[in-house]
Amino acid sequence: MKKKNILIPISLSILLLGLSGCSKNDSNTIVLRILNMEDYIYVNDPTNGYDEPNVYDEQFIEYVRNDEYYGPLFEGKKISVVYDTTDTNETLYSSLQTGKAYYDLICPSDYMIQKLVSFDMILPLEKELIPNYYGEGSFASDYLKDIMDSITSRSYKKQEDLSVGDFAVGYMWGTLGLLFNPEYPGFSKDANPFNDMQQWHTLWTQPYKGTFSIKDSMRDTYAVGIMETFKDELENAKKQYDEGEIDKVKYNEILTEIFNRCDEASAKKVQVSLESLKANAFGLEVDSGKQDIVTGKIGLNLAWSGDAVYSMDQAEDPEQVSNPFELYYAIPEIGSNIWFDAWVMPSTSRTEDQKLLAHAFLNFLCDPNYAAKNMDYTGYTSFIGGDDILELVRDWYDYRTYEVYGGGDDDNTYSLFYKDPLDEQLYEVSYDDCHFEIDSDPDYDNVTLYYDKDEIADYDDEGNLINAETDLPLELEDLYILESTDEETGEEVVQTYNQRLILPDEIEEVNLKYFFEGTLTEYEEESDYIFYSDCYLPFKSEDGNISVGRQFFCQYPDEETITRCAVMKDYRENNNNIMKMWEEFKSDPLPLWAIILFAVEGAIILGVVALYFINKGRKKYIRKKRKLNKASK
Repeated sequence: MKKKNILIPISLSILLLGLSGCSKNDSNTIVLRILNMEDYIYVNDPTNGYDEPNVYDEQFIEYVRNDEYYGPLFEGKKISVVYDTTDTNETLYSSLQTGKAYYDLICPSDYMIQKLVSFDMILPLEKELIPNYYGEGSFASDYLKDIMDSITSRSYKKQEDLSVGDFAVGYMWGTLGLLFNPEYPGFSKDANPFNDMQQWHTLWTQPYKGTFSIKDSMRDTYAVGIMETFKDELENAKKQYDEGEIDKVKYNEILTEIFNRCDEASAKKVQVSLESLKANAFGLEVDSGKQDIVTGKIGLNLAWSGDAVYSMDQAEDPEQVSNPFELYYAIPEIGSNIWFDAWVMPSTSRTEDQKLLAHAFLNFLCDPNYAAKNMDYTGYTSFIGGDDILELVRDWYDYRTYEVYGGGDDDNTYSLFYKDPLDEQLYEVSYDDCHFEIDSDPDYDNVTLYYDKDEIADYDDEGNLINAETDLPLELEDLYILESTDEETGEEVVQTYNQRLILPDEIEEVNLKYFFEGTLTEYEEESDYIFYSDCYLPFKSEDGNISVGRQFFCQYPDEETITRCAVMKDYRENNNNIMKMWEEFKSDPLPLWAIILFAVEGAIILGVVALYFINKGRKKYIRKKRKLNKASK
């Protein structure tokens, strides 16, 4: 789940809210009050390449003014946004519980939403006011919505189970896994990382002693302890599923039940597992692990998928590390956690205009155009699909982007064109024209391009169709690069494309239909769900399960992998069992060497945070350079 160091104390946020409250006396001013995690939405940051205004205020207000439905409702009204940040779900919960802070929208994680539902601290949303998420032709992934709808929480007041999906609009999602450097020199000679990382038990083994850190997070580290403590049951459930004795629904139910065991007896068993884990670990960390693995302090880290992508990008950037290297991300085979962060509306007082504006903000966030901006800025994976997200993912990960629309850096890019054999006109090569097939010439692997146009056909003199061909291959001499356009005549100046399109050995086809189906507007073909990637790179186990991959896999694991991921539930009345276990677990002293190292780490943590913000804007550039460098090999 998303967690960042807080930069603005929440007490200051409360003060700001108090000051802004006077604006409510102005009948022409509507104040929308928002609380989010730090660095979790697009903000204006020209230094790092983000030149547009803040998404949460200027872009949102412009959106409302121009929206066909919401525009007339707020005509003549002044809109103001108070936007605050916090560090953790627990801090967020505390601020609501005390009643000192008032917000119209907050963005907690799934387990916290369950708690808020239980205590009637959030309100059901009016779905008809959020058509981009709930309506017909909405853009939210139906696959993820189904998972969220299946999460229920029992209301203490109503004494009934309520669906989280009625209270929450999904924002970002991801998984919990193991980020590792397969070449880390600290691993023993007996280590076999690609195989070993398919099991949580690896963290307890001698070859990795002192080479990894775990989260100073009760719930995430407890989840790892669960996987070790009850691994025999989890392995048996997986075997039953693999052999067809149970279906995926039943398998996930079993996994979810084990994953959320929190009774006193289970907590004590998990504590024993975690004590031995701590003895084998380098130490605990809150947010520094993603940087420690890049600098070489550790070779293995318990990581959220979004942080794993950040670390991978940094490790491959020659401007950030002297010797770039590749990191990998594993989701162990016996199971893991799939998490969601979502927007909800607290049960605090607000005007009807504020409630309406809050729903307008949710609808705005679910517009793929703005969802893509937030995903690009944060590096996390949006709950929203749609054409803009599809194109963003293609820009990041589809190899065709760098063959068809590639070149070099931002100052040396090109688009490929082909000459139609019938009308002799130039047409830009598109993704649909680009099918990856191995050329028969043994001296090289060639990416074969095809054009697929309905107009390619032969007719007799009376206009009857006598022959039609589609998917006609393009020869190298058919490809052109557009150099410029003559300003006086408008004539396009082209040059022949004179190099082969080289297919990397590790290219593979990735199908994301499970995520994008039903969210696309202009893309309607089955091929639109297909991505050709050289950075998914999964390591497949003997039974064919994918468990180790690269950036693309981090952000969009395959459907089979998601099946073996469970949603973390609110521990409710058993929360004290876990808190007691965690306090006892953390009370044991760390080894002296670890204390010294963490003292040094504390001295440089501000520099690490600064480096994070400096490098954040380079993410997309790094991804592009990675693919271009591989294409040139």
